[in-house]
Amino acid sequence: MKIATLNIDWAKIYNSPNHFLKIEKFLNQQDFDFLILTEALALNLKNYNFCYFSEQIPQNVDYENLNYSQYLNGEKAFRTIIYSKFPSRKKYQVSDNKTSLALEFETEFGDIVIYATIIGTWFNKLPFAKKELENCVTDCENIYKTNQNLLIVGDLNTSFLENEMQYCINKETTKTIENLIDKLSLYNTTKNLKKNIDHIIIPQNLTSKILESNVFVEAGILSDHQGIYICLDSV
Repeated sequence: MKIATLNIDWAKIYNSPNHFLKIEKFLNQQDFDFLILTEALALNLKNYNFCYFSEQIPQNVDYENLNYSQYLNGEKAFRTIIYSKFPSRKKYQVSDNKTSLALEFETEFGDIVIYATIIGTWFNKLPFAKKELENCVTDCENIYKTNQNLLIVGDLNTSFLENEMQYCINKETTKTIENLIDKLSLYNTTKNLKKNIDHIIIPQNLTSKILESNVFVEAGILSDHQGIYICLDSV
């Protein structure tokens, strides 16, 4: 099973009018079972029968310091989208449904919950980063009470490498995420990737299934983020 995530930066790189189509074409050449996009627009990705959206950012008004309709030339903005080859069995309540999305899927590894989110929609700007961190902790602790097969996937704006503090919101955020991972018996499969702030965190009981954890597109090609993926062995 392959799981991937990419922040596409609202498809705004270099402000090219054709960049939306470039992203769509590239992603249609990939083959993941789950693809989580953040800072996203709705793309037509042919490999997925199912697509799930966080609540749309309000149009034509300022929302958390930005009029997204003006910024995106009328495109509809979704902070989180889950593209899936599997239908969702259940949707979990989250603290901020415009930023996070939590869905349960039946897979070869049992019923898993993908909690897709962003921590630091404005990087380290307060109060947003602090509140999004608090929401993530609250949501994941609540979900874990129902289903321990929890995956946290998305843009955490945090590198977990000691020499990459410039890629972190702050030390407190990094430590809080690490504490959450430990408390919920999770494992960060992408913590050792360099210059990486997007992550795929899985239950510890799946660590023996990890075949690969890597980058599928470098930063600066589709967005200012690199796209990452993991591959889990079903045998």
